[in-house]
Amino acid sequence: MERTILDYINLIKKKLWLIMVFVLISCATTYYVSKNFVVPVYSASGQLLVNNIANVPESNNLNNLNFSLNLIESYKDILKSPTIMKSVTAAHPEFNLTGGQLAGMLQIKSSEKSQVINLIVQDESYTKAAEIINAVSQTFIRSLPSLMKVDNVTLLTPADPTATPGPANSGFMMNIIISFVVSLMAALGIILLMETLNGTLRSEKEAEFDLGLPVIATIATIRKRDLGKSAASKARVGEGAYVTAE
Repeated sequence: MERTILDYINLIKKKLWLIMVFVLISCATTYYVSKNFVVPVYSASGQLLVNNIANVPESNNLNNLNFSLNLIESYKDILKSPTIMKSVTAAHPEFNLTGGQLAGMLQIKSSEKSQVINLIVQDESYTKAAEIINAVSQTFIRSLPSLMKVDNVTLLTPADPTATPGPANSGFMMNIIISFVVSLMAALGIILLMETLNGTLRSEKEAEFDLGLPVIATIATIRKRDLGKSAASKARVGEGAYVTAE
């Protein structure tokens, strides 16, 4: 028997208490885990600007720009090279990081046809992440003349260690919102699946459709609270007679 949207709406109304309990338990669990076990991670970023190699005649500016853009890929590799990483860790023992650990934390991004290199570091302390960004940038700029025999990189946007941004891995409110949406969808899906798999006849309409016979009469469900006090004390569901007469 095909069900209409109204049938599903009525089903959801009947199971609304179960849906609410499931969602509340899920949100409460998410809040507890977020507050006690999820460590906030903060993201700091900085920018390096790759300038033209030299001042050349106007007709050669395009070639000069293309050459600078091609250098960016080399600069991205140099930034994460052991030479730069070891120099940073040696100059800043307060970071308590090895060169390999520092290289794993450092993310380097650049846009096509852009002379800007973006540096990103994530850490449990925003101040530490910002200091790492600035330390790597300054060490790279100081080392570049001896490594590449050029000095065409400037620190465009340093990271601000005094800023107070929110965590990069979202706060507990965002986690609760996600948990609410996911648990609500899961509860609705489970209820609809159970209803689809349940072959019990629960209405005259279903019985008439499945059996192909008209329904002559129905027997309503008898609950103990529907009986009188004296009858309720005598009648026991599943034991003896369901109805007594005096």
